[in-house]
Amino acid sequence: MKISALVATAGLALAGTAIADVDINGGDLTPVASFAIGTPGTYLGTAAGVEYSNITTFTGSAFSHGGAAVQSGNTITTLVADDCTPIGPGGTSVTQVKFSVSNLNSVSVSARARIRFWFADGSGGGPGTYYNNPASVGFSFNAIAFGANSVTTVTGTIGAGLFYMPSNKFWAGVTFDNNTGATGATLAQMNNLGQGIFTPPTVGSSADQAFQTSGAGSFFTVSNPAGTLFNFGGNPAANFGWEFSTIPAPGASALLGLAGLVGLRRRR
Repeated sequence: MKISALVATAGLALAGTAIADVDINGGDLTPVASFAIGTPGTYLGTAAGVEYSNITTFTGSAFSHGGAAVQSGNTITTLVADDCTPIGPGGTSVTQVKFSVSNLNSVSVSARARIRFWFADGSGGGPGTYYNNPASVGFSFNAIAFGANSVTTVTGTIGAGLFYMPSNKFWAGVTFDNNTGATGATLAQMNNLGQGIFTPPTVGSSADQAFQTSGAGSFFTVSNPAGTLFNFGGNPAANFGWEFSTIPAPGASALLGLAGLVGLRRRR
């Protein structure tokens, strides 16, 4: 670690249908901004309907997750999470999430990003109970290539009704894998993937702390994951780039799931 300058039946979840605990294939990520590591930058693409946003001011720094390990043929990193306190009353369906991915390798690396969420009821206010409103859900996006020595902010679409905005502080985390070798990324390259450091949040707030699991893995539905709260002594603040938007998706009033959603499956 270093700090440096799904196969299942497609279908619809109709209103009133219970949602099972699933790690959802979130489809393709869309890059919306790119920064050179070591060079601070600004992104002004925050949209309306945002209840938490910290993607505007890139500090120039990034944190690599490290600790990658091979689990059942899949090379996966540790998970690193940041605390997010939204401004809204909560309970609104999140339909879009933005987050950052850093690549401290000298070459482009293709990997799969997998995001997870927790209530802030763990030890010291860290990740505790796995977030479950309306059900325990995680999103594993299709692998994309991340440019060398850069931080990329990406957008992912979330099916309406799958993840409701928390009403107070929660934890959002990401881990990366090479999709059982399909991306071609080596263990050494996976160790150099992580997140960009952004601060201050422009919507909501975040404390100067982050969390890293003590081992590699997916951590889907894992409550009170083993790990450590940490920061960088305030320089920079331990805040990573996340944004959650509750803008209704087209047809969201009739659907609780993403039309044509492919790849529902539970993974651990």
